[in-house]
Amino acid sequence: MLSVIIPSNNEESCIQTCLDAIVAQTDLPDGHDMQVIVAANGCTDQTVSLAQAKEVALKEAGFDLLVLDIPVGNKMNALNEGDAVARHAARVYLDADIVISPRVLTELSDLLSAEKPVYASGAVRVPRSKSLISRAYAKVWTSLPFVRDGVPGIGLYAVNGSGRARWAEFPKIYGDDRFVRLQFKPHERLKTKATYDWPLPEGFANLVHVRHRWREGNVELAEAFPELEDNDSEFNKSFSNMLRLLKTPFSSAVFVTVYLVSNARARRSKARGGFVWRRGR
Repeated sequence: MLSVIIPSNNEESCIQTCLDAIVAQTDLPDGHDMQVIVAANGCTDQTVSLAQAKEVALKEAGFDLLVLDIPVGNKMNALNEGDAVARHAARVYLDADIVISPRVLTELSDLLSAEKPVYASGAVRVPRSKSLISRAYAKVWTSLPFVRDGVPGIGLYAVNGSGRARWAEFPKIYGDDRFVRLQFKPHERLKTKATYDWPLPEGFANLVHVRHRWREGNVELAEAFPELEDNDSEFNKSFSNMLRLLKTPFSSAVFVTVYLVSNARARRSKARGGFVWRRGR
C-alpha cells in the first residue's frame, strides 16, 4: 500500500510521461492498493488537465488518481497538501520529470514493508545529455560514491510509516530531498535494483544555475537543522574526497568549474543579504 505524491509546477511537458511510467509498473502484488496524488501548484499551463486525462489508464492499472489544483506555487506546501490527503502511511515522493523503470514501485513496496524506519530510493540513471558539457559533468558526478554506492534520492525518495513519523510537515526550506534523506542514518537508507531516469540540466549555464540552487539549499538546511548534518555521508561533505576521483581531464575540468562557480555564486548571494531561492516561498 503506497501513496505516490508528485509535486508539479508547470510540468505539462513531462507529467504524462511520468504517469505513463507508473501505469507501466509490473509485478505489483495481487490486491495492491496504490494512490497517485499529483499536487499541481501554481500551474498556469495544462499540467492539471493533462494529469486528469490519465485517470482511466491509471485506474485500469490499479492506481487511484487524485489531482490537486493548488493556487500557490510552492513545492514544500504542495508536498504538505499531498501528505494531507494521502491515505497510506508509506509514501513515495516523485518529481514530475522523473521516469521510473517498471519494477520501481514493486521493489520500493518490499523495502518499505519493514517495521523499523526505512528511507528508500531507486538506482539513479542519468540519460545521455545532448550537451557535451552536461555529458562530461555526468561522467564525474555518476562516479561519486555518494551517487554510485549511496542512496541520494534525487527526484525520488520513499519512506514507510515509522520513517515518515520522524518529521511533521515539510519545513519552509528549499531542499526537500536532502531534508528527508538526512532524517535517516546511512544504514537506514535502502536502494532498489530497479532504476529511474533523472535528467541532468543541459549546458554549462543550466548546470551552474541548478547547482547554485542545490548549494543554497544545503547551506539553508545546515543553518535551520544543524543536527541533521551528522547523518551526511563523508564523501558528500568533502570536496577533497571528490578531487581524488577525477581521472579524465576534460570531464574533471567541467565538473570542478561548475562546482566552484556555483559555490562562488551562492556565497555572493548570501553575502548580499540572503538566498536567492528563498524568494516566493
